[in-house]
Amino acid sequence: MQINRRGFFKVCAGGMAGTTLAALGFAPTEAMASVRQYKLLRAKETRNNCTYCSVGCGVLMYSLGDGEKNAKPAVYHIEGDPDHPVSRGSLCPKGAGLVDYIHSEGRLKHPEYRAPGSDKWQRISWDDAIDRIARLMKADRYANFERVNAKGTVVNRWLTTGMLCSSAASNETAILDQKFARSLGMIAIDCQAHLCHGPTVAALAPTFGRGAMTNNWVNIKNANLIIVMGGNAAEAHPVGFKWAVEAKTHNDAKLIVVDPRFNRSADVADLYATIRAGSDAAFLLGIINHLITHDKIHHEYVKSYTSASLIVREDFWFDEGLFSGYNADARQYDKTSWNYELDANGFAKRDMTLTHPRCVWNLLKAHVARYTPEMVVSLCGTPAHHY
Repeated sequence: MQINRRGFFKVCAGGMAGTTLAALGFAPTEAMASVRQYKLLRAKETRNNCTYCSVGCGVLMYSLGDGEKNAKPAVYHIEGDPDHPVSRGSLCPKGAGLVDYIHSEGRLKHPEYRAPGSDKWQRISWDDAIDRIARLMKADRYANFERVNAKGTVVNRWLTTGMLCSSAASNETAILDQKFARSLGMIAIDCQAHLCHGPTVAALAPTFGRGAMTNNWVNIKNANLIIVMGGNAAEAHPVGFKWAVEAKTHNDAKLIVVDPRFNRSADVADLYATIRAGSDAAFLLGIINHLITHDKIHHEYVKSYTSASLIVREDFWFDEGLFSGYNADARQYDKTSWNYELDANGFAKRDMTLTHPRCVWNLLKAHVARYTPEMVVSLCGTPAHHY
């Protein structure tokens, strides 16, 4: 084929134009386009629980490489489990970032051992680690197990070793932890919940009779009034707070936030009441005074399910900010006088009419009377119309 220079350039220009038009879809044949494959199409789905707090949100973990020749299984996607009864598919930032923790370079994947006096860790196998733990436990139990105490009573206990469990474990896992520890005679078995629930126990136990939450998270959606005080659930507990939002959306609930700082919980609240840091007790005692004064009390519940009817000892008193039993030198209280009066059978005396001057109800009534709205507004700095 003979072609001159001008013809050569014509052919090249025509070919480039045709190729460009075809790439843009201007071709009589099928267009050059494709749909991106769904990234979870060939993945293996595994259900699990997030371990970063005691809510235990459900997660779906997706991995590739399982069962493939010359392929190493790897988790590449994690999302919330919509069928989980508590989280219903929601995850907080820590749960949403689980896949990054899995592939983190700082993640510990193998057991390590540091010899006494050494400053270095050395990797050992799982078999070696489990064998060493078992031998140390066995040796300590044989050396310190107590079959009987000093009085000769059979106790079968092992006091020198304890077990620290996870507060994020399920009920089934917790039962296994208990059976394992108790069967060996361990008395010291605990979990992190004793630390984070320490403040709540002081209030929940006297009020509801037990030092743990009295219902489940999901039940919050049935509330018609929600008060958030001393916390910022929208940011610190988003999975739990979703049920407060659902109560607002579907149950027309009112949300009140009391906090020194205008936070994200306050941003979605129906009423935000500012408060000075450290004045929570005065604020709440003022509310109790208001409820008692205006008879906004569920009398049947108060009589039957609280300590209101119990009679306190005669030597109990309160004066100028101090209760009876205070030792100024030791700067602590002897709470003996705070106990209830007992009958001949050793049970606390009750006055179901709530007329006895030393029953808890009347003592509380007298104690909170000083917390008038004017006093609370002055102490807490809360705007009067909000309070």
